[in-house]
Amino acid sequence: MIEAVIFDYGGVFSSPLFRGIGDFESRMGYPAGSVLELLFGDKAYVGVEGAIHAVEREVPTESVTHDWHRLEVGELRLEEWFAGVSARAPEVLGQDIDMGAYLQFMADMPVGVHWPVVHRARELKAAGMPIALLTNNVAEWGNHWRATFPVDELFEIVVDSSDVRMRKPNPDIYRLTCERLGVTPETSVFLDDNADNVGAARALGMEIVHVGDNPFVAIAELDAILERRGTRRA
Repeated sequence: MIEAVIFDYGGVFSSPLFRGIGDFESRMGYPAGSVLELLFGDKAYVGVEGAIHAVEREVPTESVTHDWHRLEVGELRLEEWFAGVSARAPEVLGQDIDMGAYLQFMADMPVGVHWPVVHRARELKAAGMPIALLTNNVAEWGNHWRATFPVDELFEIVVDSSDVRMRKPNPDIYRLTCERLGVTPETSVFLDDNADNVGAARALGMEIVHVGDNPFVAIAELDAILERRGTRRA
C-alpha cells in the first residue's frame, strides 16, 4: 500500500523552469546549451526526458559536483555563485556573460503555478494521506518560492536541500523525507520533473511520476499508482 506522497517543487507545483533559454542563447550569440551548463553544470533544468529514460539511465553517484549544487546545499552564498558564473563564462560561452540581460530574461519569465497539482495535494491531505515537499533550492530564494502557493498551509513537512545540506539525487535526502513522514521508500510515491531525481527515487524502491509539461497527465499517473497499490488513508 501507498502510505505517503512526496512532491518536488520546481516543474511540479511551479511551471517548468527556463523555457525559452534556447532563444535567449541564440539572441545573445551563446552556443546552444551553454548557459545552463554555465549556471547549473547540466541541462536537466529544461525539457523533460521520457519516463523510460528516468528509470533506465545511470543515476549520478555524486550529487554535489558544481557551484550550483554547492549553493543548493548551503556551501556557497548567492553572491559567491554569481562571481563564479562570471569567472567561468569566457571558457563556457566564449565571451563574458551579460548578467543584466540574463536577469532581465528571468524577470520576463515569471514562475507560474500548476494549480491542479496544488488542488490534488490538498485533496490527498484532506483524505488523510501524508504528503511532503522535497526540493533542491537556494536559501536566499526561500521566501520567494514559498510565496508562490500556500506551502506552509499545505505541508507540515518540507525538506529543503539548503536546510538539510544535501540534495537530490543523494539517496539520503529521500530517506530523510520518508523518516520524517514515518514511512518507508517502498510505500511512497515521488513526483519530480528531473530524470536523475526520479531515477534515484526509483532505485530506492519508490513509485515515481516523472512530471512533464502537462500537470493533468502527472495527476493521472499518480492516481493510477494509488489505485494499483491501494492506500490506507486516501
